[in-house]
Amino acid sequence: MTGLPSNVVRIADYLPPPPPRRKRQKSQYELYPLPFFNAKIGVAGCTWDVKPSGNYGDDCKTGEAYAIEFLKSCDGTNGWASLLTAIVRDMIGAGSAGTWPDGGVRINGVVVGFMGTIGQVLCISAFSRVHS
Repeated sequence: MTGLPSNVVRIADYLPPPPPRRKRQKSQYELYPLPFFNAKIGVAGCTWDVKPSGNYGDDCKTGEAYAIEFLKSCDGTNGWASLLTAIVRDMIGAGSAGTWPDGGVRINGVVVGFMGTIGQVLCISAFSRVHS
C-alpha cells in the first residue's frame, strides 16, 4: 500500500509463505494405459470396460492377453497393487454375459481368461516361494 508510514506493521510480513503447489498426480488411467480401462465412463472411470465377442474360446484368449498386459504393467507401487480390486469390482458391476436357455448364468469368457491367468501366476509365485 502506498502512502503508509514506514513504521506500520503489515500482517503479510509475518505470515508464512503459502505451501508450494502440488504437481497434479497422474490418474491410474494415465499410469497404466491398459486396453480394458476406460477413463471416460462415469465419474471415476471404469477399470473393466469389455464387451465379450460371443465366442467363448476367443474371449478366453482375450482375457489371458489382458491379464498378461496387466501383470506387465506392475510397477511395485501400492497404487498398482490396489488395481486388481478395482478391476474385479468393475467386472462384477458389468454383470454376466447373459443367461443360457435353461436360465443359467452365462460366464464371460474374457473374465474367465483374465482371472484364470492371474490365478496361475499366483500359484506359480506361491509355489516358488514355498519351495525355494
